Amino acid sequence: MQNASGMCYKFIDMETGMKNIIFLLILITPVAAHAGVYKWVDENGKVHYGDQPKASQPTVEMNIDDTTPAPSYSDDDLSREEKRERLLQAMEEDRLDKQEKRDKQKAENEKNRQKCNRYRDRMRHYERANSLYKLDKDGNRVYMSDSERASATKSLRTKINKYCR
Repeated sequence: MQNASGMCYKFIDMETGMKNIIFLLILITPVAAHAGVYKWVDENGKVHYGDQPKASQPTVEMNIDDTTPAPSYSDDDLSREEKRERLLQAMEEDRLDKQEKRDKQKAENEKNRQKCNRYRDRMRHYERANSLYKLDKDGNRVYMSDSERASATKSLRTKINKYCR
């Protein structure tokens, strides 16, 4: 159709326009329904979580395990609050995992500190003593030769280097 100024206008049937809009919405819906929880670390070492992957950083999709029975509605129906709760749950699980690792590392460090102190005390004893001995099966003293003492001292220094960092 042409108006008085000579420009052409094409009229779109309302029914066809609505069909096109509905078709586009159907195409977009699966992409939005696949929204997950992503985790990434920025250049400052800070951990971030979000519902979209960060393009400039390597991201990991979090596997959120629901231990409670799933509600009757699908992920499409999840409200913003429910997604927030899932994200918070994932963050809490991550925090607990990190705390468990820190506790294990702390216990391991304490064991190493105790071993370090024990080996240092034994080394002081080796350095002060004129002669060293071991006890045999019957409880009798068997004195170490110079080469045995040197070997025992070397072994003890290796243990000190290992546990006294």
